[in-house]
Amino acid sequence: MMGTYRALRGLNARLQLLFLITLVFRMGTMAFPFYAAYLIHQHAVSAGTAGLLVGVYGAGALFVDLIIGEVIKRCSANRVILGSLLLNALLLLIIPSVDNPAVLFVLSFLWGACYEAFTPAAFSETVSHSSSESRKVAFSCNRLAINIGMAIGPLLGSLIFLSNADAVFYINAALSLVAFVACLRFGRAAPVAQGAAVVSKGNGLPESALHERSRLLVILLAALPVHIGYALPPTFLSAYIINYTELPAYYVGIIFFVNALLVIVFEVPINQRMSHLSSSRSLVAGFLVAGVGFFLMGFSHIGALLLVATVFWSLGEMIVFPGITHYVSSISSRHTVDRNLGYYSAGVNIGVMLTPSLAFMLVSQPSLPSPWLLAGTVLLLFAVAVGVMKGSTVLWNKEA
Repeated sequence: MMGTYRALRGLNARLQLLFLITLVFRMGTMAFPFYAAYLIHQHAVSAGTAGLLVGVYGAGALFVDLIIGEVIKRCSANRVILGSLLLNALLLLIIPSVDNPAVLFVLSFLWGACYEAFTPAAFSETVSHSSSESRKVAFSCNRLAINIGMAIGPLLGSLIFLSNADAVFYINAALSLVAFVACLRFGRAAPVAQGAAVVSKGNGLPESALHERSRLLVILLAALPVHIGYALPPTFLSAYIINYTELPAYYVGIIFFVNALLVIVFEVPINQRMSHLSSSRSLVAGFLVAGVGFFLMGFSHIGALLLVATVFWSLGEMIVFPGITHYVSSISSRHTVDRNLGYYSAGVNIGVMLTPSLAFMLVSQPSLPSPWLLAGTVLLLFAVAVGVMKGSTVLWNKEA
């Protein structure tokens, strides 16, 4: 914990402010985890329509990821963050009073878009206000704020939802407004970090831009199985433990608790220790550990083995996600970094949208492999693939 505290103290003022804003914003994530249940019980919406509305939310998030680079280029990342926080709060105040399904579809799409816009804009701010040497740790600190907030917000939301379902929307909106005011009030006062610009040569583009497209395509394809694999715990784990194993339901809570505790305590110190490693070595190590973790999850009839597996894929999570965002920023020019990080964020949403259907399809057919075993095997194969591709100048940036 002291290592994490020192890392946060070592951030410049802009990144410390971003950490606090992200923490408050993610702590306010109370409404969406209960959106489907809210629609069914408070608005008498059918289960099918509720599922579609949640899907439309995801579609809005995916849409904004694909266009966010151009939006940030025109408006700046700080303004996108401000707009995201304010519009998110306004939509949360409106949705509880709307009963018309057609209007709810529009609002759900806009809500997903406004909520998601915050993430790539925060990535952009992290890149802009960190040096290449400190960027991996800066991304880890950003993830730390997300993980702490997402551990607190849904938990508080579950307690509030039982007594007053509408209140989760209003409290969520209030915390978004708190983050908006803090960003508006203190954002201008925080000094801009120096030395964070991408090194460029004669034509104003970084040397790596020569093969930027091919390298970007490779890392986005390598990231997709990561997004699918890591969407299994939040979207599939609870149903899997309860319906497809003989383990008691409390194992779900234990696994989530172990994962959250490990990430909060160890992610920043681990990335500090690994900051000297190249992205390729970090990602190979992360893919290997994550692959072993998910493969072991396939042996779900042994409770103790599930906990050991959780330690492995949690460790992989701590290495892989900061490593990928750092690598994407390192291969991007200053003109394309926002767009490329938006594409990376789109992959996260694609994983969340695809994973539940794929996982339930696999478990419904005994002849097909377990989704856990399949995810683990694919990640292990991608670890080997990255190890091979790093020798190609076209496919991989050797300096990263």
